[in-house]
Amino acid sequence: MPATPASNAELRAACTRVLSLHRPLGPRAWFERLATSPYSALEIDQYGQGEAVQLLEERVAALLGKPAAVFVPKGTVAQMAALRVHTDRRLTRAVALHPLSHIDLDEDGAAERLHDLTLLRVGSPQGPFTRADLTAVRERLGALVIELPLRRAAFQLPPWAALADLRAWAGARGVPVHLDGARLWSSAPGYGRDLTEIAALADSVYVSLYKDVGGLGGCVLAGEQDFIDEARPWLARHGSVMYRSFPLVVSALDGLDRHLPRVASYVARARAMAARLAEVEGLRVRPGVPHTSGFQVLMDGDPEPLWDAARGLAADRGVWLVNDVRPTAVPGISVAEVQVGDAAEDFTDDEVAQLFGALLRGARLTEGP
Repeated sequence: MPATPASNAELRAACTRVLSLHRPLGPRAWFERLATSPYSALEIDQYGQGEAVQLLEERVAALLGKPAAVFVPKGTVAQMAALRVHTDRRLTRAVALHPLSHIDLDEDGAAERLHDLTLLRVGSPQGPFTRADLTAVRERLGALVIELPLRRAAFQLPPWAALADLRAWAGARGVPVHLDGARLWSSAPGYGRDLTEIAALADSVYVSLYKDVGGLGGCVLAGEQDFIDEARPWLARHGSVMYRSFPLVVSALDGLDRHLPRVASYVARARAMAARLAEVEGLRVRPGVPHTSGFQVLMDGDPEPLWDAARGLAADRGVWLVNDVRPTAVPGISVAEVQVGDAAEDFTDDEVAQLFGALLRGARLTEGP
């Protein structure tokens, strides 16, 4: 009787090397890291109050140059709370955002179904929207959402001048700007600017505590003190004020120490790796020069044989090269993502290029003549 094929999770767990993000830790390793962290000596929190939570909130607020911040266990909740406060203040439910934004694509309609928001989708799939795209907006807006970087459009950032222009457009109309900054950490070196310069263009900012900086989970929402005060009840209404958040908070503080000083090097490595991959026949990278630590790899072939080949590499070589392979609008072209963290240090750029070449060859063998 044939053995049951390993699940993707089982295959990944059995791999000795993973290309994207940070080196994965097992449960015991996580417990050991938390136990040895200097932050583990801080007071255990209760319902969002405690030394570690306060330290994290103050630290992120200072990094972003905002007066106040609140830790939230889930990014979806933080962003819904932010949009609800902004739209209540403006007495309108209309929110402008990109059609590829995380809020629109990945949150099961939370904005519309939980808060009755009207999402006005502006821009094209090719990249971030611009001030010119906003000329089509005729409604009074409750908020303008800018995702930095726009993950689904290959982690692209709008040019700095275009970003400032969006802020000016919104400011002239009294429209608050909310930054979906899940990966804002790697946007700063992408722009060659300080985090505070970027955050200054927004009225509220959400940042992830596991993307780029490798915490266990959670996020921080930052803004003016009165804005955070108004957002807090919405966190409770969403059931997102946990009795204990201590492991998440300690891992976030540790991750900021461990990875934030290195984020610029991750962006530089992404650019070097992308340049090497662009030399491989059958591959293209998008954008040509990555804006942040993430980029897309466009591959000749259909998703299923390419994914089968990726699973084969995991089983045969113990290498988890990509997390998935998806179709594109162009038949015969598929896409995968690479997000550079410390896990990439276990590879050379040449080896990454060789592995993607092996992926393409394996897919062709699967497809047959």
